[in-house]
Amino acid sequence: LTAEQELAEKKLEAALGFTNQGLLDYASALQRSSVFGDEAILTAQALLAAFIKDEEQLKLATKATLDLAAAKGMDLNAAADLIGKSIGSSTNALSRYGIEVEGAVGSTQRLESATSSIARLYGGQALAQSLTLSGAMKSLANTFGDFQEKIGSEFTADVKELVVGLNLFLQSIQDNEEAIKKFAKTIKILSIVAISLLLPFGSLARGARFLVAGFRNLSTKS
Repeated sequence: LTAEQELAEKKLEAALGFTNQGLLDYASALQRSSVFGDEAILTAQALLAAFIKDEEQLKLATKATLDLAAAKGMDLNAAADLIGKSIGSSTNALSRYGIEVEGAVGSTQRLESATSSIARLYGGQALAQSLTLSGAMKSLANTFGDFQEKIGSEFTADVKELVVGLNLFLQSIQDNEEAIKKFAKTIKILSIVAISLLLPFGSLARGARFLVAGFRNLSTKS
C-alpha cells in the first residue's frame, strides 16, 4: 500500500510539474467523506491535471469526479477521464449522462459549467454513499490502509535502498557466468547453515511436546 500511495503521488507530481501539498491534503479529506481511497483520488487528480493546472479548479473537478463516479457506479479514473476531456477539448464526453458543458476549451467558464452541471444532477452522491453500511465498511478499509501506509513508510527508505542495491548487484553479475555460479553456491551454503541452525529448535519443540504429553498421561493416571 505504501508503494501504491507513493506511485499515486508521483503521478500527480509529474502531471503538475511540482508537488502540491494542498491537493494531497484535499485527497485525504475527500477520502474521509467518500468511499474512495486517497491513492485512487490522487490518481484521478493526475488524469485531470493533464487538462487543469490550477489548484482550486482541480479541487472542483476532483469533487465532481467523485460524485459522478459514485452516482454512475463507474471507475474513478473513467470519471476523471470523461471530465478532463470534456473540459480540455471541444468534445463533451459527458453529454451521454445529460451533463451540459459550455465555454471555450480549457476555460474557467467551461470547467464551472461542467462541475455545476454535475453538482446539480449528482451533487452529494459520494458523501451519501459513505454514510451507508457498505460505505462505512469501505471507509474503515481505507482508514486501515492509511494506517498500514504510515507503518510501511517507516521502512520505505531502507527497503528501497536494499532493492536498488540488489538490482545493481544482479545486473553486475548477470553476464558473468562464473560470478553467477559463485552466487548460487553461496546461497546454497547459507541455506544449509540456516537449516542446521534451525534443526535444534525443531528438536526442542518436539521434546517439549513429548514432555507435555507425558505430564498429561501422569495426571490422567493419578
